[in-house]
Amino acid sequence: MTQLSTREKFAPAHPFVAAASSKRVPLWLLAIPTSVFCFLVLPLMYGRLAFGPQYMLAFPGPYLDHVLLNCAANFAVFMTSAHLKGRLDRKLAAVLSRALLVHGSLAFSILLLHLVHSNHVMITGFLVSALLAPLYMVFEHTTAQPQVAVIGPRTGAHRRLSEIYKGNVKVLEDPHLDVRRCDLILTPSMAELTPSWASFVSRAMLSGVPVRHVAEFLEEADGIVSIEHFDLDHLPLGGLTSYRLRKRLLDVLLIVVTAPITLVLTFAGVVAVLVSMGRPVMFVQSRTGVSGEPFQIYKLRTMRGLRPDEKAQTTSHGDVRVTAVGAWLRRFRIDELPQLWNVLKGDMSIIGPRPEWTKLSEEYQKHFPAYAYRHLVRPGITGWAQVRSGYAGDLEETKVKVGYDLFYIKNLSFALDVQILLRTIITLVTGNGAR
Repeated sequence: MTQLSTREKFAPAHPFVAAASSKRVPLWLLAIPTSVFCFLVLPLMYGRLAFGPQYMLAFPGPYLDHVLLNCAANFAVFMTSAHLKGRLDRKLAAVLSRALLVHGSLAFSILLLHLVHSNHVMITGFLVSALLAPLYMVFEHTTAQPQVAVIGPRTGAHRRLSEIYKGNVKVLEDPHLDVRRCDLILTPSMAELTPSWASFVSRAMLSGVPVRHVAEFLEEADGIVSIEHFDLDHLPLGGLTSYRLRKRLLDVLLIVVTAPITLVLTFAGVVAVLVSMGRPVMFVQSRTGVSGEPFQIYKLRTMRGLRPDEKAQTTSHGDVRVTAVGAWLRRFRIDELPQLWNVLKGDMSIIGPRPEWTKLSEEYQKHFPAYAYRHLVRPGITGWAQVRSGYAGDLEETKVKVGYDLFYIKNLSFALDVQILLRTIITLVTGNGAR
């Protein structure tokens, strides 16, 4: 990491300035290809979709305005979603919120005014925004190199920041520097700052430059909390209560919408287990749920029975008891689909910490006092630990997974659930990273 000295603060062509201004495509330049796509390419696609190939270049008069309005909605979502700052999950939620707001408002206005419209075009227009805008945002998030400035002496945190931002981290030495040279400022506790540095931080915030506590920022960057330092003060108790009902409604809605697919996949899984292993088809086990209450979890059986010389043990990576059919079911998470019944019953949620076997849960609480906080929310079919970590074969690996689970609870939100759901979908499609 380099340092900025006092004599550099008035340099007009400092690399810090050049780097900060050259990392992202200016909005006016981004608007050119976006306009071409929205107002030349999309109209052809919408025309073919709604009216057939014969109308690709000549729309029926009453529908032309409708098509252009949808194209304008796409353009608005794309442009307002460009260059968002902050955590990936929050940016994903912001993009989807923009798509819902813009296209929802358009659809409401069209229906209210009884304008000529095509349902196919409106639905496709929303899907284009809801899929392409997040894809661009993820690309920009992973390729952007923001200029990060750190206040305070070099520590292990500085080395970790350099790894995250590939060396684009500067240690600030002069509180009189132009704050606009920074994309992000990280600081220790405000109580540790001198008056001059406190003034620098306030100027940065007033200028619109994000200012974050370095420890909290690293926690968010790694997506994991230290369970040794986790306590009740870190829990968003109000957020847990306010989001609980919405999360429950979203669970039920998602199950209903995906039922035609999940029922077919579950039936195929049942047949595969019957043919390859016979009965029983289901694996039923007592797991610890919300508030520490036990419940019965349902899964398609993926492992053979125990041999006389084998003892019961937890599942591990590469477990020899998993059959060939079972491995295939696990790869695409088909074995977990019966747990949708647990979700409908209220035992589980689609997203949350994975429920542990009751006996294991009791054992883990003896080793990790913070483990019990996992039971503040409903356990899930998929979760933050599942998309970030593998099987926990020992206490040390379990400690890591608990850290991921506590991070999820601490940051519980629709935005984080969206990111977990997208990561899970990628796993389902590719078959990689199954847990």
